[in-house]
Amino acid sequence: MRQPPPRDSADDSADPTPRLQAAEIMTRLYERLLARLGNRGLPDPGQPPDAQAMAHIRAAARRFTIHAEQCLIALMSEDHDQLVMQSADVLSELMRTWVVCGVEPEDIWIELDRRTHMGNLLLALNTAERASVAPALRRRPWKIRTTKLP
Repeated sequence: MRQPPPRDSADDSADPTPRLQAAEIMTRLYERLLARLGNRGLPDPGQPPDAQAMAHIRAAARRFTIHAEQCLIALMSEDHDQLVMQSADVLSELMRTWVVCGVEPEDIWIELDRRTHMGNLLLALNTAERASVAPALRRRPWKIRTTKLP
């Protein structure tokens, strides 16, 4: 796979604007998409979406799927530039889907944080038991049998 070009530290210092952080970029994109939604309004969290909202959801999901497929093709063909472009499109379409469905990005970040903490807790429990008991006496009730986060 082709490696990304090395970053020159001189370029960073010559740049008058600091590099944007991922969270800032995602927040700005979400706010722009939300503003574009305009007076159509967001669906109520407990209510099923109407026909027009479902059409927007389906269209966003279709575009997400197309860009995700293109992203995988770029990955398999080891085309770094295309992978970057298609990945940006995937994230944009995912955020567009969130806006149409009324999902707040903060809810996603909280869920990811919860999964990370849970995974770290399970790992700590597994490691603590393994280190404190002699190998012949280990029962390992907290043994993790998967690498996937809960």
